[in-house]
Amino acid sequence: LMLVAFALTMLARSAQGFNQLSLPLLRRASLAAPRLYSAIDEGSSVLPHSPTPPTAENSGAGAAPFVPRKFVPFPFAYHEELEATVDSLTNLGVGVCRVQIAKEEEEEEEENMIETRGWVVFVPSVLPGERVRLRVYRNHASYSSADLVEVLEPSEHRVTPKCAIFDTCGGCQYQHAEIGYQRSWKRQHVVELLEKIGGVDREEAEGLVLDTVGTDEVFHYRSKLTPHYDAPRNRESIDVIGFQKKGTRSLIDVPYCPIATEEINEVLGDVRRGVNERLAKGELKKKKGATLLLRHADEGVVFDHNEYVTTTVKGVKFRFKAGNFFQNNPYMIGHMVDYVMEKARGKDRDVTHLVDCYCGSGLFCLSASKDFDVCVGIEVNDKAVAEAADNAELNGIENCEFIAASAEQIFMGGRVQDFPRDKCAVVIDPPRKGASEEFLEQLLKFSPKRIVYMSCGPDTQARDIKILLVGGHYKLTELVPFDLFPQTRHIESCAVLERIEAA
Repeated sequence: LMLVAFALTMLARSAQGFNQLSLPLLRRASLAAPRLYSAIDEGSSVLPHSPTPPTAENSGAGAAPFVPRKFVPFPFAYHEELEATVDSLTNLGVGVCRVQIAKEEEEEEEENMIETRGWVVFVPSVLPGERVRLRVYRNHASYSSADLVEVLEPSEHRVTPKCAIFDTCGGCQYQHAEIGYQRSWKRQHVVELLEKIGGVDREEAEGLVLDTVGTDEVFHYRSKLTPHYDAPRNRESIDVIGFQKKGTRSLIDVPYCPIATEEINEVLGDVRRGVNERLAKGELKKKKGATLLLRHADEGVVFDHNEYVTTTVKGVKFRFKAGNFFQNNPYMIGHMVDYVMEKARGKDRDVTHLVDCYCGSGLFCLSASKDFDVCVGIEVNDKAVAEAADNAELNGIENCEFIAASAEQIFMGGRVQDFPRDKCAVVIDPPRKGASEEFLEQLLKFSPKRIVYMSCGPDTQARDIKILLVGGHYKLTELVPFDLFPQTRHIESCAVLERIEAA
């Protein structure tokens, strides 16, 4: 099929050849292209996919326009421009347009019948309701990807991005939308995921998902920045230090980042110059490029992954290596901690024992110590467990214990097996991939009074919630999105599940 697609591409370079092609044949050839989840890991920006520069072979009078060798010419020609209305946004922040195309079907009598249907085209940097002009750069088996050429009818929620390179930098997806609109869409994404993946009725999901919680600090909030650079081709200078371009794996130079703290931006220029100074001295050891670190903590901005730093949250000091994981929005983290502790305790403060799974450096466990009799945290990273134990000592906290093991092992015996189930809450904060089925099964068997599930992946959270609701032993009482990273598509969300008591 790929060979057929290639041959058809060659024919499509002439209008006459393309007009003589069978559309069904083109469509079958397009099926050779891989299907991509949500179709948007190739989300693009405003015209980053420009044609290859003219060469002797493709320039000159009468030469056919350049077309990528693997381009599939159905249903649109390469760089064909279209006008469309944006229907919605995906959970990755890319606009969804539906374009009516001609579809040709072969019938038994070998006669063709043309009908119209809505073909999905994904385009970045747009908002629902906008009328836009777009330019197609890739056709997939069931959708197309396009660049934004022009906004013909802008949304009332559109604003001017603060970042000069927003259209090409892959770091932010929503700077063109006012903050209230960003947060309403983040809530909508959580509702849709809870319905489609979690299996919750749409009307019920609308009632369970509350408004997105955020703060006024929507720029200059990020306390960790990790710009990258590739190995210099000429070994003389590194001209690009930044992040990936939208829709590509190549880097774009980022001399200033408006979502990073002002303190980070103040030293970013010096850090960038330092890279080239080390290059000139022959001190750069990694030939394939590297990732820099700028971590803003209580001590200031540090650059060494192994240097210990301190961050204070709600009066509790957390000491950890600068390169280790810790929440990167100091303005929001206190609100998240307050919410988790409030829901874990319950309205009647009927819980005395807390289990903190995937505890990291002890954020929730140590923050909860003043409100619970006993807290136990578990983390697979033994170095993080050592940090958590040190943080307990640093803060004079004596009712917290930390265990180095996988989350699945916490219910297999030991300390927590003696916890009274009617007075126990379990907090889980797994990585983006979510919790394992083995862990969820053991959690259900353990049967705590309350489960508080914090997540950085609302899709995997919805999947896990569906498992926890099977059997009717728990009910989902509410789910709150947190806008930890304004201007981006990223969502933190916290679900609260209560055990259903037997009648």
